[in-house]
Amino acid sequence: MEEHITIQHLEDITENCLSARLRLLTRRVNSIYDGALRDFSIKASQVGILAMVARRGETNCKTLCCQMKMDSSTFSRSLARLRKNGWLRSEASGDGKILKITITSEGRTLLGRVYPVWQKAQDEAFGFLGKELAEGLHSGALQEDGSDEPLDWG
Repeated sequence: MEEHITIQHLEDITENCLSARLRLLTRRVNSIYDGALRDFSIKASQVGILAMVARRGETNCKTLCCQMKMDSSTFSRSLARLRKNGWLRSEASGDGKILKITITSEGRTLLGRVYPVWQKAQDEAFGFLGKELAEGLHSGALQEDGSDEPLDWG
């Protein structure tokens, strides 16, 4: 049975879809961070990976990719760039194809240099989103199983 789609249905989808609205918000917020970090030749998502590795000391690709909820191809591209720039080091873990990842001294130095710029971008993004939405996004990051427990970033 064929369903009839009306102009109102199409308007509802194109104007009210939360998924589309979140993608637009994400692009805008990413542009704030990426613009601020441009002089360092690093993107906000790569700073996140670098900081997570620095925080953990040593980790592996599989664990980090899962914790950061990144798809493997995006993660692999970011990891390749971070390694190419000398900010991360990877080596065989002895567990099949899984790579062990550590931060280099250059990577730690970069994090120290970008932090004040990242903090300004954080403040700008917070201002753009507004306190209520920014705090809601922070507390609303849920586990994949839908539980109310925040994601474990550490």
